[in-house]
This record gives sequence, C-alpha cells and structure tokens, in this order.
Amino acid sequence: MQIINEGSLREFYAHLYPVELIYQWLAYRFTKPRPPADFSVEVTRANTSAASGADSGHGVCHETDVSADPGDATAAASSSKDEDTKEWLDAKGAAAAEGFFARREFCFTLIGDIFTRFRSYRTADELRAELVRAFPEKIDVGAVYNIRPNQKQGLANVFPVERELVFDIDMSDYDNVRSCCSGKSICAYCWAWMSCAAHVLHTLLHDDFGFRYILPVFSGRRGIHLWVCDRRARRMTNDERTALVGYLTVVAPKTLRSTVVADLANHRLIHPTVRHALRTQLDRAFTALFVTSPSDNPNNIQHHAKAAFIVHDATLAVLKLGRRDALNRFQQHIHFQQGNVLDWPAYLRALGSEQEATDILYAVQLLLMYPRLDEHVSTRRDHLLKLPFCVHPGTSYLCCPLEWEEVDTFNPTEDAPKLQEMLLNRSLDERWTLPLERMLKEMHADEDENFS
Repeated sequence: MQIINEGSLREFYAHLYPVELIYQWLAYRFTKPRPPADFSVEVTRANTSAASGADSGHGVCHETDVSADPGDATAAASSSKDEDTKEWLDAKGAAAAEGFFARREFCFTLIGDIFTRFRSYRTADELRAELVRAFPEKIDVGAVYNIRPNQKQGLANVFPVERELVFDIDMSDYDNVRSCCSGKSICAYCWAWMSCAAHVLHTLLHDDFGFRYILPVFSGRRGIHLWVCDRRARRMTNDERTALVGYLTVVAPKTLRSTVVADLANHRLIHPTVRHALRTQLDRAFTALFVTSPSDNPNNIQHHAKAAFIVHDATLAVLKLGRRDALNRFQQHIHFQQGNVLDWPAYLRALGSEQEATDILYAVQLLLMYPRLDEHVSTRRDHLLKLPFCVHPGTSYLCCPLEWEEVDTFNPTEDAPKLQEMLLNRSLDERWTLPLERMLKEMHADEDENFS
C-alpha cells in the first residue's frame, strides 16, 4: 500500500486538488463573477472624472463620440449603464458567496491523527494555500454557521444554519449478509449492496420528497456518500432531518414485528413507494447478486453454502413473523442443513403461491439489501463528512463523485484513481469532476436554486 506523506500531499493540493470547483459548490456560486476589486476601481475613476469634468480619458463622458447620432449616444449610455449594473450585481454576488463560504466549517486531520475542527476560509485561494501549508491527510466539511467557525471561541450563540442532507452507507454494516468480504475489505461483488442502497435512496428522495440535486460519492474505501444539495434540503432543521430518516428507515431489527417486513410476512398492503423500490431495484439487485451471479461469486446461493445459509436464515426470520402454517410448509419442503446450497426453483415452490412467495421474498430482500444508514450523519446539521476529491488515508484512493448511470458498474478496487497515479500523470481525470460540474450547471439553470 502506498505511503501518504508530506511531499505527495503538498504536490496533490498544489497542482491537482480542484479547489475552485469545491469553492463554487460549497459557496453555491454558479457563475464566474468579474473581480469585485477591478469594478470598484472603474466606478471610482468614472465618478471622479464626471465630477471634475477633467479631460483625462477616464470619465464616462468621453466614452461617447459627440459627432455620432444622438440615438447612438443614448444606446451607448444605456449599454454602459446595463454593464455597470451587471458588474455591480456580479460584485454583490461574489461578496455574498464569499461570506457564505467563509461561514462553512472545515476540519483537517493531519498526519499523526491530529484532529482540528472549526476552520474557515474566505476564498478558494486562501483554502488552497492552507491545504498546501498544512497538507491534511483527510478533509471533512460541515455546516454553514451564523458566524465564521474560526471566530466561535468565547461566543455562546453559535449555531449551524445550513447543511447539505447527507447519507453515509458503509459496507461493513452488511458484514452479516455478505460472503465475499468482511471488515474493511470490499470487492466488485459486494459493491452491489452500495449500488442498490444508493439507487433506492435516490428514488425515495426524488419521488417522495422532490429533491433533484443528489450527488453520489465513493468514500475512498468501502462506502458511498449521498449529498442532497437542493436549497430546501440544506435548510432542513435537525427535527425535520430526523423525521425524514425515520420515514426512510424501513428495516429496524430491534422492532422487526412493527415494520414493513412484518406486513409482507402477513401479506398485508405496504406503502406504494416501498413496493415500487422493491419491484424496480431491490428485487433486481437481489437476484443478480444471490441467484444469477457467476458461480465463482461467493454470494451465489446455488453454489456457496455460506450465502445459502444467509438467505435461508433470513427467510426463516420472515416466516416466523407470519402464519405458522407457512413456516411449517417451508420447513417440510426445504430440509436445510448448514453446509448445503439452495435449489432456487424448489425454494420458491416451498414459499407457497406466487403471491405468497413474492411477499416473503420481498421481505427477505428488505432484510438483506435495503439501505443501512448511519442515522447521526443524516440527522444532525453539525455533523462532518469527508469532502469529495480528498484522498483516503488508508487506501490512497480518491474520494470521487460518480455519475448515476455509472454507479452500478463502478469497481471500487479498479476504477477509483490512486494518489500515486494522479501524481505521475499530473492530472485529475475529468470523469471525476464532471458529475459535480454537471449538477452545478443544472442548479444554475434552476430559478429555485440560483441566487447568484
């Protein structure tokens, strides 16, 4: 594994890290404004010349040819006024963006596990200079506060006012249902859980809550982060976020009997959104992972005993929530012992009629495939999350945004760029910046989002 050191991090932050794109995103400044300082100089010159009447060539009076048609002069003056107005708005927008960005919390983890919170920066240049100087091995970002976070010491009334709604899905939370890897390890096979969870959340957040600007980001090791960037999402309170996460939490193992799983086990109607997610995503992902995957996939229940045991055990857990006769029928038809594999057609027949089998199988899919969320990351506005484009200190992989169309096929062990590769090429492939650039472009065109 590559060693991350001061030299490699300094070079990365100085030449490759997309600070300007990060600034544009976290300031929600979608256009490139004209420099406010230049505008101030020009306005001062124009006003001074107009007041003195001096023939210095800097006054606005001398921009128009007096021998020209009066209509042309009027048009030129109008154009000049429009240009001044645009410049003033650009300068005002830039100042607002700078003030917004300056109230954003950054957290650096320095080499040696030195953890420093409540940093803040006014501009992209200021942030880059500090990254090169401090060379953090990890960068987290938090909320926008009512004041600059680095000025909070000694003040009592300091609170977060905005924060993207974020979700952190970690592969280690699926250790009890995956057969290919465990702990910090991840492979192309178990990435299916991450892909499925991301798509399910995307569907629920878009269809049920109307959120449009959702950015999926590979964490750099074994997880995926979702950043919901709609202005409405950023302004949600902690209570509103908690209610939303509660709505999304379909599977709660400690209260299994009162969940959707129990409803399916007893063949009761379930929320149409959950059924839609099952039909369009969970069922497809479960089948591709556990049933029709290649025989060398350790999660295939027809070829590998550990995977078969996981699915069989989940099926028994579901059936025990329903009618006793359904459980007895299944056990009479499936004489399963540890070390066995499952015959898929026989398994389906043992679940009863087509409708009964569908409900039970849907419940099993919820237990094994549904998103498992770190709730505190999503419910608290002051929570930190790893900033995209930083390098994971444990793997040296880039924490990189993904296109939604590529989430399924992304291979975390082969596709994500490593620090050494980027330094050798002295470039960051636009494949990793385009997802964020495209989202910001769409937000720029949306009147509900763009306040530039």
